[in-house]
Amino acid sequence: MRRLLERQQAGELATRHVRAVAETVGVSERTVWRWLEQAKATGQVEAGVRQGYAVSDEVWALLGEVGGNVAELRRRLAEPRCRRRRRCTG
Repeated sequence: MRRLLERQQAGELATRHVRAVAETVGVSERTVWRWLEQAKATGQVEAGVRQGYAVSDEVWALLGEVGGNVAELRRRLAEPRCRRRRRCTG
């Protein structure tokens, strides 16, 4: 990405360069153009680290109680007592 950004800043970037990168990494040309715009705006040329979501033991237990029904799990987690105590049962 750094080389593409350098070529773009030097006015030497052609669509064929973007197309080659897109084919190599398996994304659309539009995605590569978007990455270049983000890199230009932020100065960051490396991919950001994604923050994962960790499910607590209590949530896993509650999911088991509701038989794997995610809609019911969400309803139960939205109940005021769950939000207040950060812990839900039955």
